[in-house]
Amino acid sequence: MVGTRYRRAMTATGQPDPDLGPTAEGPGAVVRGLALLTRFALEIALLVAVAWCAYAAAGPGLRWPAAVLAPIVVGVVWGMWLSPRAAHRPSPVVRVLIEAVLFGGAGVVLWALGHPLPGGLLAWAWVVDRAALAVVPRAA
Repeated sequence: MVGTRYRRAMTATGQPDPDLGPTAEGPGAVVRGLALLTRFALEIALLVAVAWCAYAAAGPGLRWPAAVLAPIVVGVVWGMWLSPRAAHRPSPVVRVLIEAVLFGGAGVVLWALGHPLPGGLLAWAWVVDRAALAVVPRAA
């Protein structure tokens, strides 16, 4: 990529950090950093949305257990297959499909529970962020 320089991420002692890999410098790095920050915020929003959906959809005696357990289940799914350090990383296509089911499902359930704006925004923001991460290259 023209105009982008790469450097190794360093630890506090000035040694290359093997977990971080190279980082890019330049406008693409800023856009990618903002997209990753947005992705983190979307992951938190997904967990909140799943908790709210479980609470609203469950019966009176099961609301709080459902609101606690549903985000735990989503977090386990995310950690097993979608996190950067997942032990079993599926292909990129399968990863996008799992994300689409999670974000799209939460958006649809929010919409069905009478909250179309948050539901639509969650799904739309995920699509835009996913597109931004696909367009902006990673550091080599």
